[in-house]
Amino acid sequence: MGYKLRPALILILFAQLASLPAAGQASKTSLPAPKPAAVPTTPFEGVNPGVPVEIDGRPVVYIYASLGGMTREARAEGIRDRILQLAANRNIPVETIQVEDHDAWSEIRSGSTILMGVTDPDADAARRDRGHLALEDAELIRQAVQRYREEHRWAKLLLGLLYTVLATAILLVVLRGVWKIRNFVGGAFEKWMRARELGAADLSQWRVSITAYVWGPLRALGHGLFWFIVIALGQAYITAALRFFPQTREASLATTSWMSSQLVSLGTTVVDYLPNLLLVMVIAGITYTILGFNTQIFRDIEAGKVKIQGFYPDWARPTANLVRLLVLALAVVVVFPYLPGAKSPAFQGVTIFLGVLLSLGSTSAVANAVAGTILNYTRSFQVGDMVSIGDTFGEVVDKGLIVTRVRSTPRIDVVTIPNGLVMGAAVRNYSAEAKTLGATLHTTITIGYDAPWRRVHELLIDAALATPHVLKQPAPFVLQTALNDFYVSYELSAYTDAPTQMPTVYSDLHQNIQDKFNEGGIEINSPHYTALRDGNTVTIPAEYRPKSYQPPSFRVRENAKAGKDE
Repeated sequence: MGYKLRPALILILFAQLASLPAAGQASKTSLPAPKPAAVPTTPFEGVNPGVPVEIDGRPVVYIYASLGGMTREARAEGIRDRILQLAANRNIPVETIQVEDHDAWSEIRSGSTILMGVTDPDADAARRDRGHLALEDAELIRQAVQRYREEHRWAKLLLGLLYTVLATAILLVVLRGVWKIRNFVGGAFEKWMRARELGAADLSQWRVSITAYVWGPLRALGHGLFWFIVIALGQAYITAALRFFPQTREASLATTSWMSSQLVSLGTTVVDYLPNLLLVMVIAGITYTILGFNTQIFRDIEAGKVKIQGFYPDWARPTANLVRLLVLALAVVVVFPYLPGAKSPAFQGVTIFLGVLLSLGSTSAVANAVAGTILNYTRSFQVGDMVSIGDTFGEVVDKGLIVTRVRSTPRIDVVTIPNGLVMGAAVRNYSAEAKTLGATLHTTITIGYDAPWRRVHELLIDAALATPHVLKQPAPFVLQTALNDFYVSYELSAYTDAPTQMPTVYSDLHQNIQDKFNEGGIEINSPHYTALRDGNTVTIPAEYRPKSYQPPSFRVRENAKAGKDE
C-alpha cells in the first residue's frame, strides 16, 4: 500500500521530530528483528561517532546525521527530553514503543508520540541497515525507560539518602579516629625529642645536631601524610555518595575510573622510570665518591702531607673548588636526560629561560670569578699579608672567588674589593717584601736651600735608625728627588721587618724626623712658605733654641754720601 503525505507535513515531521499526528494513511510494516543489543549501538571504526542521547549520564542511542536544519546535538537533546517525558509517565507501558517504517525514514514512537526518527543518512553514516538500526534503537529505548522507572522510585531515592547519611556518619567517625591517632603519634614523638634535648649534655654534638635537624622534616612529613589521608577519605565519601543516586551514579563511576586510570598511569610511569632512577643513583654515587676523594687529596696537599712538584699548598683549596664545580657540572649534564620530564617542552623552556637570566645577570660575577681564579694561581698575595691595593692598605682577611676583603689598619675597617678591580689595580705585597730585604718605607720632606744637604741626609738617616722596627741592614738612604723653586725634595727610604705595624712605624718615623731636624736647627718648609723676617722669632720650638738666642732685627747702614750713621 502506498503513502500519500503532503510535502509540507513531511518537512514538518523531519524538522521538528515532535509528537505530531500522522498525516495521511501509514501502514505498519514489520521487518525481521535482530536480537536487541543490551548496549547502545556504537559505530564501526572509521565511521562518524555520532552524538549520544544520554539518560542519567548513560548513552542510550546515537544520532549520526543532522535533519531539516537541526544539528545532531539539537536532535539528541529533543529525543532525550521526549524519552524522559515518557519514562516519567509510568502509566504508559514500554511495550508501546514500536517502529513504523516509511519510504525515507523509520519512526520510533509510543502511541501517538514520536520519540525519534531514523533516516537513511543516519543509517548510511552508521553503515547499518535503516530498519535494523531502528529496531535496535527502539529496544535500547525500552530498556532505558524501564531502567529509569526502576531507579527513580521513591524507595530507591530514600534508600540512597539513608546510605548517604550512614556514609557521612562513618566518615566522621573515621576522621575523628585519624585525628586522635595523629595527635597521639605527634605527642609521643615530641616527648621523645624533648627528652633527647634535655639529655643533650650526655650526647655528642653530632647526635644533638641530627636530632634538631630531623625533627622539622619528620613533622612536615607527618602533616603531609595526615592531609593525604583526609583528602583520600573525602574523595571516597563523595564517590560513594554520588553512586547512591541514579542521577549522579555515572558521574561517580566516571570519577572513579578517571582516578583509577591516573593511579595506574602513575604506577606505570614509576615502574618505567626505575631503570633511569637506578642509573641516576649510580651516577650520584660515583659523583659523591669522586668529590670525597677530591676533598681528601687537596686537604692533604694543603696540610703538606702530599707534595707535588710545582704545585703550591695555597693552590689546594681553589683547585679543589674548581674540580668540584667541574665534577658537579659533568654529573648534571650526564644525569639531565634521565630526569623525569626533562624532554618536556615546559621543562626545556624553563631551563632556557634560566640560562638566559644567568647569562645576562652574571656577567660581572663571572668576570670577578675569573679574576679571582687568576689571582689564586698568580699568588700575588695570601690571607694575612699586608698589601696595598689601589688606595686601600691593610691586612688580607679573606681571599674569595668573587671578592677580596682587606682589614684597613690601624682602623679596623674591612674593605670588600671585587676581584675584577683587584686585577686592574696596582697590588703591593709588603709581607712578601719583608721575607727578602724587608718592606720598604718611603717618606719625602722639603728643606730650604739654605740648609746643607749633607746635614739633611744625616738627620734623616738618624731619624730612621732611631725608629723601632726599622732595619739597620739594609741601611736607610736618602735621595734628592727634585730641586724646586723654593726648596729641595728629600726622599728617605728605609726597611722594616714588621709589615703588620707599618702605620705605627710610619708615625714613629715622622715623629723622629721632626725631633732630629728641630735639634739640628733646620726648619722643615713643607710644602713651603714665605716670611719677611723683621725681628720675628725663628719657628724652631723654644726647647731646641740655644739660651743665647736673640731674634734678629733689621740693620740700617749709613749712606756714605749722605753722611748718615748706621
